[in-house]
Amino acid sequence: MPLSAPSWLTWDYVEEKLRSYFKNDSFKMENLDIRPALGNGENYSSVMTRINVEYTINKSKVKESTRFLVKTTFADRGPAEEVLMDYGVYTREMDMYERILPRLADMVRNELGDSRKLFAGTVNVDRKRDSIFFEDLSLEEYRVADRLKKLDLEHTHLVLEKLANFHAAGAALAERQPGIFSKNFDRGFFNQHTRGYEPIMRNLLQALSRSLELEPELRQRYQAKIDRLVDHVMDYGERSTSICPGDFVTLAHGDLWTTNVMFQYNDEGHPVNAIFIDFQFSVWNSPAIDLHYFFSTALQANIRLKNQPELVQFYYYKLKDALKAVKYSGHVPSLFAFHQQFRNRAFYAAFASLIFEPSMAYNGKEEASMEQIMSSSEKGMRFKDDLYQSEEIRKKMHLTLPFLDHLGLLDNM
Repeated sequence: MPLSAPSWLTWDYVEEKLRSYFKNDSFKMENLDIRPALGNGENYSSVMTRINVEYTINKSKVKESTRFLVKTTFADRGPAEEVLMDYGVYTREMDMYERILPRLADMVRNELGDSRKLFAGTVNVDRKRDSIFFEDLSLEEYRVADRLKKLDLEHTHLVLEKLANFHAAGAALAERQPGIFSKNFDRGFFNQHTRGYEPIMRNLLQALSRSLELEPELRQRYQAKIDRLVDHVMDYGERSTSICPGDFVTLAHGDLWTTNVMFQYNDEGHPVNAIFIDFQFSVWNSPAIDLHYFFSTALQANIRLKNQPELVQFYYYKLKDALKAVKYSGHVPSLFAFHQQFRNRAFYAAFASLIFEPSMAYNGKEEASMEQIMSSSEKGMRFKDDLYQSEEIRKKMHLTLPFLDHLGLLDNM
């Protein structure tokens, strides 16, 4: 049940924006098809619309066709949009596409020698309507990996390589232009300014607790810990994102899960490039929060549980090389110190895997939305219970809960 396109996305509006994009006043739109770009459970924080266009230029009778994506806020000022507005996500993403990402891409291409695309090209940023037009990367054979099957090691290593370049460029940009991230880049899911996500996190943890009634072994070992976590989740989350002296910090993506990465493949089916999308929660913080979030929401379970030390090392060496290439002059921690920084952010793994990952993996028939998560209505409760009582999530909790518990992440912290 994807959300419908905004009412202002009209023929005249699209034609005006594309005429400017093509830099040709003779651009004439011949056909326009507007439809939702994402399905149920694939996005909780915005409306994504795909527009298919047929057009002519210079009075040619030959029609050409192309596609674009339009990302917008929710149509009404409902509870979900009120939460997101407090986090500044829409203005931040527009800043990213207008001011930040082009500079990072230049650095990655010219100083790191990586000519591969880093992000989707921007057609237009409309601050009046909080909307962004993007290139549709499916035209270049980019596609999103299966959010239910998750990523194997080959895809994971590629993402970590690109992430290290992204983080290195962000750190170097902050050095070269002091203050560029000082405004509106301090509000991740946990921060010192707003707790707008607290009802969402509490409601989902309570739904997890209810689901444990169906698993006597898990209920006996973990239900009391989950119930206690309900009252402390925001405190622990804010503590896990507090910047400590000596930390390496940079621009983190902030919401790095399966559907926010697109892959391009060679003829043999191997991924050759990964690009990041959806920068609403980009934040100035430790890169470890991106690692924990990515590991907890995007990796196949066996890789996530067994390969983390190796993956952190792989990322760290890529980051260290990239920082050297961009002539970053700040302190670069040792691998041992970076592992400690990663461990100090470990509650991010508990938050991501217990609260967000079940929503990301949802494949049921209930309406998947932030409103449903926040609602105490019968429909809202049914959706939240459906999230955690699916066979896949119940099976996964037999692995996830012990993993987190062994790290002390379910105890008082």
